[in-house]
Amino acid sequence: MFEEALVLTENVPNRFETIASYLEMPLEVVKHHYDALVHDVEVIESGPIDYQDHPDGILSPETKHVEKDKKRGRPWTAKEHGEFLKGLDEFGRGDWKSVSRKYVKTRSARQVASHAQKYFQRQDMENHAKKRSSIHDMTLVDDNDADVNE
Repeated sequence: MFEEALVLTENVPNRFETIASYLEMPLEVVKHHYDALVHDVEVIESGPIDYQDHPDGILSPETKHVEKDKKRGRPWTAKEHGEFLKGLDEFGRGDWKSVSRKYVKTRSARQVASHAQKYFQRQDMENHAKKRSSIHDMTLVDDNDADVNE
């Protein structure tokens, strides 16, 4: 209701007083809600938010201003990557759940799928770099320059 009242009173003079009257709340509470909303929007625009610590998935007024650092995963080891390749060989592309269950037991199916995506992107980049040059990639040589070099 608060956000709806904000929209309805966008160009109204004494906006917060009008909202306080409409919602039957004290003016200080309306201003507090507005400040919290502005802060939450800034947090959302600054990057990912982790709601996992909150059972209902909603930040309570006491924890609205708590921000968490972006979590970074741990790098894949050579052993894990080797197991990934074995699983890829056995199950093929797409069965990441089986690869994670039988080969890369230290990673979830989602992590294996993400690793596979990055792996195949790197493979495509390497294959693209190894491609033979085309005649269309070459530049023309001026006849005068060719005579000088002979």
